[in-house]
Amino acid sequence: MNLRMILVVLSLLAFLSVSIAGHFYYSSLKESAFQEAERQVAVQAERIKNDLSSYLSENLKSVKALAGLQELGQALSGTDEIALAKANAILDHFRESLDADVCYLMDRVGNTVASSNRNAPDSFVGRNFSFRPYWRQAIRGAPATYMALGVTSGKRGVYYSHPVYRSRGDAPIGVAVIKAPIDNMEAGFRRDFGGIVLLTDPHGVVFLSNRKDWVYHTLWKLSPEEISEIVDSQQFGDWPWEWIGVEARDEKIVVDASRNRYLMYRMDLDRYPGWQVIYLHSLRERSKTLSVPFLKASGSIVLALCVLIGGSVFFLYRKASTDILKRKEAEEALRQSEEQLRSAKEELHRYSRDLERQVGERTREITGILRNTPSVVYIKDKDGRYRLVNFRYEELFGIRNAEIQGKSDHDIFPKEIADQFRENDLRVFAEGHPCQVEERVPQEDGIHIYLSVKFPLYDQDGSVIRVCGISTDITEVKRAQDQLRRLSDGIMASQERERAAVARELHDELGQVLTALRIDSVWLRDRLDGTDDQAAERAMMMSTLIDNAIDEVRGMATRLRPGVLDDLGLVDALEWFAMDFEKRTGILCVFTHRDVPDINDTVATAAYRIAQETFTNAARHSSASRVDVSLAAEDGLLSLSVADNGHGFDTKALLDSRGLGVAGMRERASLIGGTLEIHSRPGNGTRVVLHVPIGLASGADH
Repeated sequence: MNLRMILVVLSLLAFLSVSIAGHFYYSSLKESAFQEAERQVAVQAERIKNDLSSYLSENLKSVKALAGLQELGQALSGTDEIALAKANAILDHFRESLDADVCYLMDRVGNTVASSNRNAPDSFVGRNFSFRPYWRQAIRGAPATYMALGVTSGKRGVYYSHPVYRSRGDAPIGVAVIKAPIDNMEAGFRRDFGGIVLLTDPHGVVFLSNRKDWVYHTLWKLSPEEISEIVDSQQFGDWPWEWIGVEARDEKIVVDASRNRYLMYRMDLDRYPGWQVIYLHSLRERSKTLSVPFLKASGSIVLALCVLIGGSVFFLYRKASTDILKRKEAEEALRQSEEQLRSAKEELHRYSRDLERQVGERTREITGILRNTPSVVYIKDKDGRYRLVNFRYEELFGIRNAEIQGKSDHDIFPKEIADQFRENDLRVFAEGHPCQVEERVPQEDGIHIYLSVKFPLYDQDGSVIRVCGISTDITEVKRAQDQLRRLSDGIMASQERERAAVARELHDELGQVLTALRIDSVWLRDRLDGTDDQAAERAMMMSTLIDNAIDEVRGMATRLRPGVLDDLGLVDALEWFAMDFEKRTGILCVFTHRDVPDINDTVATAAYRIAQETFTNAARHSSASRVDVSLAAEDGLLSLSVADNGHGFDTKALLDSRGLGVAGMRERASLIGGTLEIHSRPGNGTRVVLHVPIGLASGADH
């Protein structure tokens, strides 16, 4: 009996020990689970808040950049259709780039003057939204972010507003607005958080939630004054906004209309006073995850716990310690991850500010160049419409940069001048590379000549979308060149006249004297023949010397100004000169000609002198054994070619040469409107080619 009592007492004591131990263990586990739930709720709420802050800050800089564009200020400053069209194009570009719902521009009284949805049935254009807080705040000079239901579209969105200024220091003349969709924010709320997530306004109206039936309901019961304030703002559409039925039991516990208890954690949303992120974690679900497994296991192991209670407690203690250690390690890893994320955001912010600074510096540099350069600078699109002109353009043609936007050359200049500009622009678009042209431009003091360098501008795909031109006034340079050309022409003409005069003097005066001397020497020889043979021989030698002198004088006169050039023309003159050159130098000369028209004296003289200089260079410098000369007319050009088989030279050496021979040939070619080409390489001979348009070669002398 005592043994039974002892066994019963021992059993009761064991049961009581297990029960007490189980109660304390369950209570401890419940408290630990509650604390873990609080920590998880805090972590989830912080993560949701960070995600929301990130989403809501995406377009702050974008709306600032949009409001700073001068085209929006121009659209608000007047009724110019072009300015309004430009503002609409910019709004369209921002809407597409940011994937926004709509971008629009409001004037100083709240009327919408431009919008990216201007062609939609629910267009904002013409509508007044001055009742919206985001307009009121921005028109007072402060940017605003506003979350609301669209009055016209009926869609929720985030409104970013920023004041638009005509110039710094002035009062705002309007407001630029970007309405961004909340799809990304709503998608973030649909994740499995294990509870109810809410975003509420300062009055407790639910704007976002993973419980769709709670959206546009109030979390707390509102007073009539609060309801009236929400109705006036039209922030969430029309009344009623039904109360969900949530009531607070204390700072952490709330109950809903069905008496379900929740652990509540709420955090204020940065930069949005009164807006809160609220996380509700069901205590019933937490109790189920804790109690059900506990009760299922306790019935089968209660007897074993009586025997192994000590070992079980030790095991549970060690297990709990391990779990706590792992949780601490996980918390530390999460903290480090958040720290790294914060550092990355700060680095990105610093990089963004540095990039903005660099862009500002480059913009100021380019603006300074465009403002101070004496050249005319402009940019046109494919349709020939101006996109930008510099200060020099405005000064010369009396038109402002803002006024010329969208206009073409035909709107500014006479047709023949505009056609000239357009033809050169199209050449750049067609060829895709820079070109250099001379353009004639009318100005107040007459026609000016500009040297224009035009080059293409490309888009990101490598296609030519615009042409940029830089034009420099070379009128005075051209006048100086013309004066030099006329002076050179006069000098060369004087040289030819002097040559002709000297040739006549040699032929007529000296030639006649030498002829008279020869006659006298022959007479003297005849008189002395038979009487004084030695004197007769000396007279004969004198006659021979006089004959040689006569031949030499005639050759000099001919080389100075060949009569055949004046009497028979260029072809016969070149043929005679080639024969004479071959006889004097022993160098083989071959002359060919084909389809040569009548050539005026000026071109004939220049061509003859160029050939004469080329022959002389071949004899002096090339060590040539053969010279080929050809004169032909084809493709509208008269071409003279002189080629030798000498040792040749590097044509780059001509740039450093101080000789006048090549310079004189180029000058003669330029004076008759032709071009001179010199082709040579060491060991491959030299070829000089003169090209003259046939119209200039066969025209009257000038």
